Amino acid sequence: MDSTIFNRRTLLGSGAFVGLGALLAACGQQANNEAVAVASAVPSETASASAAASDAASASATPSPVITRGYSGGSKAPDGEYRKADWQGPAQNVPKPPVPEEGYREKSISGLEKTLRAWILHENYSIQTGDYTETLKFLSPSFTSEIDFYKKISSLYQRGGWVVAGTHNFIANGAPWSEGGETYIWRAYRQWTYAMYVEPDGSWENHENSEDNNNMWDIKLRHNGDRWLVESTTKAEN
Repeated sequence: MDSTIFNRRTLLGSGAFVGLGALLAACGQQANNEAVAVASAVPSETASASAAASDAASASATPSPVITRGYSGGSKAPDGEYRKADWQGPAQNVPKPPVPEEGYREKSISGLEKTLRAWILHENYSIQTGDYTETLKFLSPSFTSEIDFYKKISSLYQRGGWVVAGTHNFIANGAPWSEGGETYIWRAYRQWTYAMYVEPDGSWENHENSEDNNNMWDIKLRHNGDRWLVESTTKAEN
């Protein structure tokens, strides 16, 4: 196993997502004009999209007035023009993430890092579209809590709902370490701001990051002989 030591502030989600944004994240080329640091939120013990609600302090349901689905930004965006989601409607023309970097399947620290970066980019695309087809390929079948969250968000979009914000990023905190054999853990700080889940009937639920200084997570990956798979994300002990 490659023993390369990475800088303490390695940005795992670099590329299409490179930092903090005011509200929402774009993906792919959109990051050239709007960087991000927001994440999904549902109750869970994990730090990926399904963990945000455990970090959130506020949540609202069925507010008044009720939201009616339309177009984000108030109108249909021209083909190719990205528009982030807002209270009026879901994100439009979300750019697909680039293909994973060459060598991401390698059984090395470099391959692990490239896999994490690709997984984060795909998660941020999926939370804006409800399409988790490619994102699922980065998960171990044993990571059932995250898989269940993906299904929940896909179902929301299929029913006519959408997510406002909900994207996230990770900044590595030191080098990954081995748990023995094929498994490695990388501790990282998770950046996000809020996530709003809008139901087809116009009701919504909002979760905000109220623990900005308490968002360190351990991301566990295992190489299955062909590629790295994310097995779990767990809140790090203080």
